[in-house]
Amino acid sequence: MNRRKFIQTLSTAALADIPMAGAGGTSSPHKPLPAWFHQAAFGLFLHWGPASVGAVEVSWGMFQDVHPPNPFWPVEKYDALFDQFDPQNYDPDHWMEAAARGGFKYAVLVARHVDGYALWPSDFGSLSTKQKMHGRDLVRPYVEACRKNGLRVGFYYCPSDWTYNPPGWPNRAFPRRDPEFYHSSPQKLGIPKFVDMPAAEMQKYFEQFYAYVKGQVGELMTRYGQIDLLWWDGYDWPETIDIHGDDMQNYVRGLQPDIILNDRYCHWADLTRKWGDYDTHFEAKDPTKRPAGVWEQCEQTCVGWSWRGESAPCRPASHLIERLVRNRAWGGNYLPDFGPRPDGTLSRAHYEICQELAEWMKHCSASVFDVEAGPYPERSDAPVTVKGDVWYIHFLPGQKATATLKGVPAPKKARWLRMGESTAWQESNGGIVLSLPAGPRDPLDEVVEVTF
Repeated sequence: MNRRKFIQTLSTAALADIPMAGAGGTSSPHKPLPAWFHQAAFGLFLHWGPASVGAVEVSWGMFQDVHPPNPFWPVEKYDALFDQFDPQNYDPDHWMEAAARGGFKYAVLVARHVDGYALWPSDFGSLSTKQKMHGRDLVRPYVEACRKNGLRVGFYYCPSDWTYNPPGWPNRAFPRRDPEFYHSSPQKLGIPKFVDMPAAEMQKYFEQFYAYVKGQVGELMTRYGQIDLLWWDGYDWPETIDIHGDDMQNYVRGLQPDIILNDRYCHWADLTRKWGDYDTHFEAKDPTKRPAGVWEQCEQTCVGWSWRGESAPCRPASHLIERLVRNRAWGGNYLPDFGPRPDGTLSRAHYEICQELAEWMKHCSASVFDVEAGPYPERSDAPVTVKGDVWYIHFLPGQKATATLKGVPAPKKARWLRMGESTAWQESNGGIVLSLPAGPRDPLDEVVEVTF
């Protein structure tokens, strides 16, 4: 057996018991995905809307007990932001050009959050740019900018809507109906979130609501050409309500056959998540063990999901690279969020971070894109990603300057990607120990490419 065949066999055997997240995810209950999603690895989340006018958290800023003291409660004060939102400097091409240089491969724009404001002129409901912005469409320029700059197009859509409260509506938890309910999670205080109503009767109300949701989703799926990703965010209705998951999933796939769906078309309280293609349980938290199947982590970059003001502290580029690397080492994608300003521009932090990412991507992009999860930490004490006979060893900030790889033969070569120089290694106990050259290290991540 030649060395190439040997290392392929060795790698396969070593990873056989580790859940992998390639295009399809061998242990995921969801359908096989188009290859682009796993290869892409790095997405840009964009929470934007009227909440940015007040630098308040999107939707959750309706509640008195969120970020108190909340100057936008009672809810009428939050509602006033709908009339003030008019982004005169909106230029998503500038957003996406910087994102593409920074290595982002797909984007997800919040088309409608739970506050009910739709960023396109919708024929369904009564709160969209059709009513508030003379029919201006904020979604189309985003789609065009993504395509121009080579990013896959994604939409976020939350099927819950806290502004949809016609007379007699069974949902009583939000201040639009009952001013005393100013709690974001009233059930934690023993306050009933819904009226005491038989499930069959409440289902009739949901059918009206479902027609509205399905209508808006149909607009997003038919007005803008091919859409690559739909990022759901759940219902707050009781779990006894039939939310028609099969019907909605079939409807969306009928309009967009190649679309990828996340797993949040569900009741918010349902952790099993029956529908969708990949796992999103890791919102703003790190997995404690290697997740099974295809998965993605999302988190805020600058304090909140939506824009929270010029002084809001932001995570550094080193954090984004570390999260991307660690997720890739366990087979996951990474979706950090930026909130555009109310005028349609993105903050200086977005462009500064994208520029730092771009410098790192110039020499290390091969280590995170179109790669598979590696045997970390089982056979490497540093995060590792794999492509064929090549292992990429990541020396993240704070990590020691050596890495031990267990159960591998002598490599054909080991190369320091940033400098293009050979890296020292020595055999040790049936494996090898890599050593970074002495001197200043990249503050983001140093990568050594090991070819067997």
